[in-house]
Amino acid sequence: MAEQRSERLKVVLMVAEREEQAAAARLGEARQQLEQEEGQLAQLQDYRAQYLADYREQRRGVDAQSLMSYSGFLQRLGEALGGQEQKLAQVRQYLEQCRHQWQEKYHRRRSLEDMITRMRSEENAVLEQRQQRELDDLAAQRMGRTGPGRKR
Repeated sequence: MAEQRSERLKVVLMVAEREEQAAAARLGEARQQLEQEEGQLAQLQDYRAQYLADYREQRRGVDAQSLMSYSGFLQRLGEALGGQEQKLAQVRQYLEQCRHQWQEKYHRRRSLEDMITRMRSEENAVLEQRQQRELDDLAAQRMGRTGPGRKR
């Protein structure tokens, strides 16, 4: 007997499952990267706040050269914060792309599973009808051989 369509689609389902798992892994990695970048931004912000506090305290008894050095460092720190915020925005965008891809893969797999389930139900119904016809034919043949008016 030829392989049923639902059985042939199992291979397609396996591929869809692997694709979904790969997309889920990428999504997890993107989430980790986002957490790392958020942590790095928080560290930079804390460092800047601490440095500003130190700068305010030392500003009174420091010469002009040291104040310019502090000011330049604060400016570079501000630029680093801006760069980190940009990087964080890019990682968030990548995370959304990964989430969207995973959702697509998830819905595709679920659709395949639903389609295979429907096909199996249809195939089982066809098989039951075929078996019932065969039983009816067999019963009719027996009735024809041993029906009324026939000798055994």
